[in-house]
Amino acid sequence: MKQQVNSNDVMASSPPRLTPVHLEYTIKGNSTPIQKDCELLVIACDPRNLYNICDYTTEERAIFDKLRNFTFHTSLLKVKVNNSSSQTKTYSVTFAPQLLQAMNGSVYAYRNESAKQFGPERANTMTHNLVTVYQLEGETETPLSTSQFQEKLQQQLKDSDWWTFSPDYEVLETFTTPYFNHFSNEDLNKGLPWDILNLQGQNNTLYVHGFTCFESVLHCWDYAELMLNFVGSAKQPLPTKLEAPIVILGAGVSGLLFAVRLKRLGYTNIEILESTDRYSGKTNTINVEGLLPSGSTEKTVCELGTCYLSPAYHHLIKDLKEFFVDNDQIDFVKNDPNFRGVVTKGEFPDSFDVPPIITQTEYIILKAQALLGLSQNHDPKSVQLKIALDLAKYSILHWEIMGSQTPMPPKPPTALLEKTFYQFLEDNNLLTLVGMMEYIYSVQGYGVMKTIPAYYGLIWITPIVIQTILLDNMSSENIPVVTALKKGWGDFWNQIVTKEKLCITYLTETKSITRVG
Repeated sequence: MKQQVNSNDVMASSPPRLTPVHLEYTIKGNSTPIQKDCELLVIACDPRNLYNICDYTTEERAIFDKLRNFTFHTSLLKVKVNNSSSQTKTYSVTFAPQLLQAMNGSVYAYRNESAKQFGPERANTMTHNLVTVYQLEGETETPLSTSQFQEKLQQQLKDSDWWTFSPDYEVLETFTTPYFNHFSNEDLNKGLPWDILNLQGQNNTLYVHGFTCFESVLHCWDYAELMLNFVGSAKQPLPTKLEAPIVILGAGVSGLLFAVRLKRLGYTNIEILESTDRYSGKTNTINVEGLLPSGSTEKTVCELGTCYLSPAYHHLIKDLKEFFVDNDQIDFVKNDPNFRGVVTKGEFPDSFDVPPIITQTEYIILKAQALLGLSQNHDPKSVQLKIALDLAKYSILHWEIMGSQTPMPPKPPTALLEKTFYQFLEDNNLLTLVGMMEYIYSVQGYGVMKTIPAYYGLIWITPIVIQTILLDNMSSENIPVVTALKKGWGDFWNQIVTKEKLCITYLTETKSITRVG
């Protein structure tokens, strides 16, 4: 599937465009309208942001009306390190599943950025660490404001029995964003993601925002390849002349990646209109000076948005290797196999004697024992073997249901689209995987397993991710599997914008879009 569209083939097969798309927009600080004609419009922003602006068809509007999303809020804190030997172990990443269940904006996870970069031992010698704290709110018509999220954070860290740092902290940065546009099971059953594929190319328009498939960088890249290589209607509106004007709305992750796709096809006249004063969207890399362990002079790379990589990203890194120069993958926490902690409150039967926070590996085993109705003292090796076998079974089911086409199957997997992710595991006798899956799926803000459609769980947790899980949790060798970027995702986007010489107009407000099919 990793073939590229040849620009000569595009020129030979595409009919001449009779009428362009017409846009009118202004730039903040200047009310004078700017008129823009283009032959291809690429919508890389939430399409709902263009209601009453773009001349959507009834079919388009009917799909976009069904989209729902969460609100994600991250805070970068400067925290005082408590070096007392009597304190509870401080983990580099901590996740509280029970606190996420309500999806009400509560603090449910944190990541120690100092430990990520310098290792937990060196981080613990510092007077202060840099820590990113996660909050997530579910679907609602009136999402929490940044200040409301901050009020919750202040109160909950003050009262928390699992916040292992000192309550002495300072908020350095915050980041609030709409997150993870998705459909309900009912609308997945109606085939709406595949209806979007069928819409691609109509009215000289392509849709590439994460709502088309999934939120991640990986899925945005793979969806564009699927669309341009295997969806004929998407290739049809590509201009016949390489110098034809193309407009991309949105300089976020999907907009920048699609600009790279177009540049590789040879197109030279691409303008990106961005409503904010920055590019990279839900990626927000903050480089903090100072607050370093002894002997270090570098900045600490802190991620308030996109953070992790796994082996599933290997082909993306290969495809885009020229933008990862001097920005290598790093072992997430310098060879500490127990860098992840899970809060146990509300997760186990009363008969289980479990500390307030345990390692993820311990949590996986204990959660499997609890859901299988076993005692806490049951042989953990036999449970570990069942988990490994169930991971293999999950991988086989994944191939049977989702197929090999990435990032989404060619047709709706109808047998899957009436279940939550938890129900899917339960119906297939795979509850041993819950402790593992809820961390991998939920900690990154994609919702909770008992309410999110099974389809999205399978989109994210693929067979290659299963192999990652086995290496990360079952291998006796300490193999770095979960990685981060040495200079952060922000450097990756900087290299794309600079090396591709992308033309981005910031602080734009689109007033009208008229398309003639």
